[in-house]
Amino acid sequence: MSRIPCNVNKDLLPLYVDDVCSEESKSMVEEHLAGCEKCQEYYEALKEGIPEEKIAEEKEGLLSEEKMREAAVSVIKATKKEITKSQTIKAAGIVAAVILVLFVIEGLNGSYMGGWLEKIPIFDIRLKADDVRVTEMYQLKSGDLFVTVEPDKKCTMYYMSNLQEIYDEKEEKFTSEFEGFFALEHAPLEMNAVGIRSCSFVFPLSKEVKEYDGTVREREDSVIYLEGKGGKRVKVWEKGQKVEIAPPEIEGKAKRAIEKEYQRGREDLENEMATPEEVAGRVASIAEHEDEPRRKAD
Repeated sequence: MSRIPCNVNKDLLPLYVDDVCSEESKSMVEEHLAGCEKCQEYYEALKEGIPEEKIAEEKEGLLSEEKMREAAVSVIKATKKEITKSQTIKAAGIVAAVILVLFVIEGLNGSYMGGWLEKIPIFDIRLKADDVRVTEMYQLKSGDLFVTVEPDKKCTMYYMSNLQEIYDEKEEKFTSEFEGFFALEHAPLEMNAVGIRSCSFVFPLSKEVKEYDGTVREREDSVIYLEGKGGKRVKVWEKGQKVEIAPPEIEGKAKRAIEKEYQRGREDLENEMATPEEVAGRVASIAEHEDEPRRKAD
């Protein structure tokens, strides 16, 4: 006769102890007990009258090794999860710190760090194009364009450039056409910055420029843009557009701005802080700040 399984034997043991099972069952139980130490312990516990609950606990103890393994696996998984969570928190902290540093740099000096930072909305400190109004536009005797704008919201800085060759991203090549552009900005971390009430720009619409290869080339703007938050561009002027002739007071204002920018350009060239090409692309400007009394036209 083959030995019965432990679970079957344990079901028969209470009947065996009470002597109420058949002879055949007794034989199977006795045969199993002869070769199974754990069932012998269970049998002795039944004879001594240990409660079924206690026996059940001991029976659970037979599986403790497997449960310990399961518990160990759970602990390892939980530990890994905590480590991952901790690393994620640390990584997030580092990223936040880097963003804060970049934001401080952006707020303090208004640089776009090569132009890529402005593509991140939080660092794009340009005013929306809709929040800037063109209040004056004249053509000077020299043929230059005089443009005055006023911001509807806080403005502390501005930038501009001119006679820049247009690059066609689809065709991946320069178009031999040129443009000028400007933008008003507000750096929120510049606590002591005085707000700008209005700003005037003098755009030379054409100019002979010495290129990098040494050749002299005539550059002529085809368009002037106002750049706003998110890269939105509003066309302020385009080639062929009729513009009012500047009155004498505007001519005088533009002349002073040009002389000041010319002097600054000469100094930068002498100190090798700028190239002739960079100086050629500069725009003379005049900013009227909020703490200044409004000046009467000259």
